[in-house]
Amino acid sequence: MIGRQKSGESPYQGGAEYSRIRQAKETVGQKRIDLETARDAVQAQIVTAWGQLEAAKAQILATNAQVASSEIALDGIRQEARVGQRTTFDVLTAQQTLVAARTANVTAQHDRIVASYSLLGAVGELNLPKLGIRIPLYDPMIHYEQVRDAWIGVRIPDGR
Repeated sequence: MIGRQKSGESPYQGGAEYSRIRQAKETVGQKRIDLETARDAVQAQIVTAWGQLEAAKAQILATNAQVASSEIALDGIRQEARVGQRTTFDVLTAQQTLVAARTANVTAQHDRIVASYSLLGAVGELNLPKLGIRIPLYDPMIHYEQVRDAWIGVRIPDGR
């Protein structure tokens, strides 16, 4: 035996086992850091999607009020135009304001829908069964059975 050699250890290893152990420990540490980074990214994505959803809901309320006030204003301007107090240009301007308010309302509703799907995606619930979409799910085993003995490029997955 040479020096303080441990049992079962070759005198010519040069610390390779200890090096692999240290390397494995460092790899585990890096994977833990990667996990925490991914977890933080998902949490940030959820918070962002929730904030966008809440903002879109508030925007819908605001544009609903804007549409209502634009309709009232247009009605008043039309009545004033009938008695000669307003011009046709004033009526057209009020109609344009109403159309812009309705467009903003539709855009806010669109933003709410997009934000709700973003939130579902962030929490991992954006899938066909959860959405109630009735289409067949992809099963990789079925596809494998269809092509397992096929020559490459000779036939398509349905067997033709």
